[in-house]
Amino acid sequence: MRQSTFSNKTIVRWREDVENPINQPESYGPPLADAELRLDALSAQVVANLNTLRHPETDWMPSLLGPDGKSLLDVLVVGAGQGGIAIAGLLMRERVTNILVIDKEAPGREGIWNSHGRMPVIRSPKHYPGPDMGIPNLTYEAWHKATYGEESWEAIVLVPIDNWIKYLGWVRQTLKIPVQNNTELLKIQPAANGMKVTLKGLAKTEVLYVRRIVLATGHDGTGEWWLPDYLASLPTNLCAKASDPIDFNALAGKKVAVLGVGATAGDNAICALQAGAEVHMFCRRDTHRRQQVYRWCITSGFLRHFGDLDDATRWRFMHYILNTRMGMPPETWNRANGHPNFKLHTNSNWKSVRISGNGVLIESEQGTFEADFIIACAGHDQDVRKRPELANFAKYIRLWSDQYTPPSELADERLGRYPYLGKNFEFLEQTAGSAPYLGHIHDFTFGPTMSFGPSGCSISTLRLTAPMVAAGVTRGLFIEDSELHWQSLIDHPSMIP
Repeated sequence: MRQSTFSNKTIVRWREDVENPINQPESYGPPLADAELRLDALSAQVVANLNTLRHPETDWMPSLLGPDGKSLLDVLVVGAGQGGIAIAGLLMRERVTNILVIDKEAPGREGIWNSHGRMPVIRSPKHYPGPDMGIPNLTYEAWHKATYGEESWEAIVLVPIDNWIKYLGWVRQTLKIPVQNNTELLKIQPAANGMKVTLKGLAKTEVLYVRRIVLATGHDGTGEWWLPDYLASLPTNLCAKASDPIDFNALAGKKVAVLGVGATAGDNAICALQAGAEVHMFCRRDTHRRQQVYRWCITSGFLRHFGDLDDATRWRFMHYILNTRMGMPPETWNRANGHPNFKLHTNSNWKSVRISGNGVLIESEQGTFEADFIIACAGHDQDVRKRPELANFAKYIRLWSDQYTPPSELADERLGRYPYLGKNFEFLEQTAGSAPYLGHIHDFTFGPTMSFGPSGCSISTLRLTAPMVAAGVTRGLFIEDSELHWQSLIDHPSMIP
């Protein structure tokens, strides 16, 4: 058997880096004195790179009018985090420039890293590409070296969250991506030659007509962050989901129960511990997961071609991956377990929770436990019916349960609720002709996981999956306009004098 010349070394290096991280945020040092000038020069190099790679540079998108007589927007990207920025940049590079990116948050506050992504560093190794479109000068590495210098880059192992946020802002500015912040998508409706979208801003509600929509709205973009029924009725002063805003300082001196043992549970436990809480983490198994199943998925073969497999094979893969779930990273476990006020309770599945005095009483398989506050890290439930902007047509979207019936040993109602997507990451109809406009909505949330594997919510997949979505959008637009392109060909002037 032929052996890889780099695989084993890469795996060993990653394990060494994550288990023995040397780059807590203080290790990358202060910015260089001339960092601002260096970043301006780097931005100019990116622009020059794009100019060098500009072919084919001819504009090809027709200018169309919507039902309101105004210019019809070609693409609306919902979400200006790393996924939305990556797809917008790729579309603009392909000369699809009549686009708009919206985000409900203020400038600089977009994406998970500004809300409930509570880890101090990006867990992906530092060299993983993000929304850089394969341009070396647009990578995080280039940004870091320009800001902190070569020695700092060599010293760090993982990228600090605050730096990643600044880097994404620099990418957005360098590429001149049109982003409208403080804008929320309220409603999508079919229209004559596209879709009618209702947007809510700070001062007004507006209507736009668009041809294509890309949803880049995160893990809950086709569902919701989930709470077990026995927690859903608890007041917010006693229980929060991991995705909720949490005042960790208010937990000082309190006993906090964390439900779940994944990476998110570890991050929230550490935040509570650092605030001075006593933290008890509850695991339904006899130990917390250590298998990093998503790491296995990060290959060109899997990410490019998982969607080409038949339904039965895809279900078998994702049933294993999504039920095995991602183990808590060693670095996160070591940080949490290093606190004297931390305890892991195994074989402790929760049966019920009720209010008791000023706190809660938890009935688990290991008995009764009292706590002052619960942080539920139960993950997200993919259910398009739970998204208000999709409510008008959710019943028409084809789900995996509509498409495929697994053998009894692989049955899983939760997986059946994932949307069953077309080859271009687009929604499909349950019944042909019931809602043809669904094919104009492309899903780059966590929803594509059953159809394409991990894709829309991971830095480690952006290099391969974002271009697939962008190509799907341009493919649909070109095919739809084929008669217009035919007429353009016929009308093309002769170059012979």
